[in-house]
Amino acid sequence: MNQQLTFNNDFAFDATRQAVSFSCLVSGLKVWCFIALPSEQTPAVFLPQVKADTFNWEDRAEQAIADDAYSAAGEIWL
Repeated sequence: MNQQLTFNNDFAFDATRQAVSFSCLVSGLKVWCFIALPSEQTPAVFLPQVKADTFNWEDRAEQAIADDAYSAAGEIWL
């Protein structure tokens, strides 16, 4: 595990962005990660699915951060 990367257990649905959000600390700085809501899903179904697959999403976020795949707003979109 990367000691400079810590995931918070704060999965939530962000209605404004129409995505599930979660955060992590990257060398002490908070970075927001987002998983876009698929068009065929509802938030009530998608959020529990994402939570059930937490480790996979954290791995994807870790790789995106390592690849420096930040948006212009400093967010990671998966």
